[in-house]
Amino acid sequence: MTLTEARNYLRSELLAVAAIVVPGQTPVVAQDVGPIDQGALSDDRGPESVCTITVETGDPTTTPDPEAQIGFAAETLESRGWKVTVSEPSEGRHELTARRQGYDLTATAQTTDWRLNLTGQTPYVDDL
Repeated sequence: MTLTEARNYLRSELLAVAAIVVPGQTPVVAQDVGPIDQGALSDDRGPESVCTITVETGDPTTTPDPEAQIGFAAETLESRGWKVTVSEPSEGRHELTARRQGYDLTATAQTTDWRLNLTGQTPYVDDL
């Protein structure tokens, strides 16, 4: 698999999960960075190595229920083969992390915002 194929797979997976977790809403790709060099921020120059994508969804007409959103996101991800870990809520922020075949994913929701954010990263290019 190429890095571009891994990026496309991750993007489609994030959009599919977001559409299941918040039905009736159209998920939006808020960030699609990559392929990039993982060391770019430390000024290391090297080959492209990862892609990072963020998808947002939510229903602005409802009261935020981050516990329910993260719970349903966890169930949905697990049913799709992801290994999920749900963190304890902190200051109104609910979060989970998930991993599958080298892909990493974080889902976050807050009591003060109706959005559910799903951010994923492809495996390193050497691991594809």
